[in-house]
Amino acid sequence: MEGQEGPVMECSFAPEFRNRTRYEPSWTVVASDLPRHLTRNGVSFARQHYELLQTNGAYNLQIRNVVFLRDNGRFYCTVLDKESGAQYTVQANIVVVGLFHKFSKIVVNNVS
Repeated sequence: MEGQEGPVMECSFAPEFRNRTRYEPSWTVVASDLPRHLTRNGVSFARQHYELLQTNGAYNLQIRNVVFLRDNGRFYCTVLDKESGAQYTVQANIVVVGLFHKFSKIVVNNVS
């Protein structure tokens, strides 16, 4: 829900993909048709908005404070094989719920 702490998007790797010398994990979001890199190999580019939760084999991402316009998109966790160039990507399944503002209808009477 907008204004609240967001969900944890889970991404984990099999043991053979945990070697950071060879494999590079990352998170990307595509919102408003624009891709944005959020993390890459443990470095967070948007610390104020997203928290990277790393443990052995897990590379999870949490939205710190949901903002509908920023977070309403598709989140992808990718691992890049730096030797072969192969990329393995999975889309996180989350739903961002925004607050809708109510607008009052203003009626103006035309007096002649």
